Amino acid sequence: MYIDVNADEAWERLRASRWKPPGRAAGTASRRKTYAAALEQTEQMFRAAAVVGPATRPLQVFYGLSQAGRAIAAAAVTLKSEDWRLVTHGIKASGFDKPFPDIEIRTDPPGTHGSFVRVSEVLDSPVWEKDAVRLEDVWDLLPLNLDYPLTGRERPTPLFRRRERHPPAGPPLAEHPRVRHPGPGHQRRQSPSAG
Repeated sequence: MYIDVNADEAWERLRASRWKPPGRAAGTASRRKTYAAALEQTEQMFRAAAVVGPATRPLQVFYGLSQAGRAIAAAAVTLKSEDWRLVTHGIKASGFDKPFPDIEIRTDPPGTHGSFVRVSEVLDSPVWEKDAVRLEDVWDLLPLNLDYPLTGRERPTPLFRRRERHPPAGPPLAEHPRVRHPGPGHQRRQSPSAG
């Protein structure tokens, strides 16, 4: 999937929604407060994740997603009474004695107050509760991970189309899968000797 969205514009629109929250987040002070605080923390976590190294990035993305789930639950019109309050993560891993790709991921049962489960229900997305999913199978669902498989086995992966914003002016001089090419608007630093 490719979504052509300017991140700064998206965050600006989300920040504006804190002052006039959607759905039930507009109805009560506690939902409004949770919605606004969760969105602010979501943005902070995601922005931090974009600039830190790979050792801490997954934690910031995880907690950013957790806060986004809290904002979604606070605004959800389908969650009545106190059902919008998220108590646990709602997803867990086990099998740490197995090879890394074989670690098992499970969700809490439907109807519980875990973040993953409750947000899945709000979005009408099923949880797999009793059946474990292998880490490698979840890993392969993320487009950024397609170039970094956990094993060498044949595996079905989602269809993914890479879209270039601007075609190159000429043939590439060198291709390296781990080199990130700067996006539009990136200005190259001049070396001290240039001038």
